[in-house]
Amino acid sequence: MATVWKHPQSPFWTAVYRDEQNRWRKKSTKLRDRSKALAAALEFERAASMGREATLTEAVSRDVIGGILERTTGEKLRVQTVRVFCAEWLRGKTLAKQEGTSIRYNGTVDRFLAFLDKRAELPITAISPADCKRFHDMLAEEGLAPATRVVEMKTLSTVFNSARRLGLVATNPVTSVELPERVKQVRRKTFTPAQVAILHKVAEGEWRTAILLGYYAGLRLSDAVTLTWENVDLAAGCLRVAPQKTGEELQIPLHPSLDAHLSRLAGDTGGPLCPRLAAVPVGGRSGLSRQFLALMRAAGVGNDAVQTGGRRKLSRLSFHALRVTYNSTMHNAGVTQELRKKLTGHKSDSVNDRYTRTELETLRAAVNTLPGLKV
Repeated sequence: MATVWKHPQSPFWTAVYRDEQNRWRKKSTKLRDRSKALAAALEFERAASMGREATLTEAVSRDVIGGILERTTGEKLRVQTVRVFCAEWLRGKTLAKQEGTSIRYNGTVDRFLAFLDKRAELPITAISPADCKRFHDMLAEEGLAPATRVVEMKTLSTVFNSARRLGLVATNPVTSVELPERVKQVRRKTFTPAQVAILHKVAEGEWRTAILLGYYAGLRLSDAVTLTWENVDLAAGCLRVAPQKTGEELQIPLHPSLDAHLSRLAGDTGGPLCPRLAAVPVGGRSGLSRQFLALMRAAGVGNDAVQTGGRRKLSRLSFHALRVTYNSTMHNAGVTQELRKKLTGHKSDSVNDRYTRTELETLRAAVNTLPGLKV
């Protein structure tokens, strides 16, 4: 039967019990109270006995550990299932993050819980590095591009880092997964004025408004279709919009062409400028992104799609390329980067650089500033 012993030079009692191989074992309880140390020793021996009899399960192990914790400290063992913890984590992120980011977090968590199936009801401590690797492998088998898989796994890693900080898990199991190297990002192209003109001509109704908001205000697709008349100040000649991605309000002067278009639409209805499009998700097989690509095909404008490492292809020309065109056109006209950042909402030069395409004629003009020589 288990007992306790204390070394003369140690303040802690040591448990003496038979382990799972029926050998005597000594293990420090880190307890100064003899009665509490004895209770812990008895639990050690009970668990070892069940191990010898092959009846020690994960649930029983938690019960044993919980019993030791409660008898020695009076505290109960905190146990949360994967599903419950993920739900709580998502609630916190929904309050703290913008809508677009929250939707992405929800997608990652939903995929992980679906992958776990019934194991999502296990304690979060039950998730191993092997589980996380299998999840990553599943994403690869589904054809997700390397860059997309990296984003998915980093989101999942954030979940487990939160659990680790709360003391619910000892380590983050995602960190052991070897992630793919990020492939070189595909640089989006810019639309020519002629391409934008034909897109606007082929488009009908609300799509015309959305295209002009992308081209003349640099709005992302989700922001363009959800823009409301409350964001439009025709008297001041500007838009006041807080992009979903950042939440920080931008003040964007109205280009004369956009001003004229909005003035024709203006009325007393209020609400979104594009109510029908606002009710459709951006992604998905029938989402707005796919609808815009169909509009491009109808206009005879190719999307210049390229392979990115997964099964999917990325279009160099898409609605988001209107935002690249917006920034690049101003760049080639000599507008400073500081002003362009204010108009696009970009936080840094490096981000703005990714949206900047320098035209050949701009480069030619720069070269032609060099003095000529008689040759």
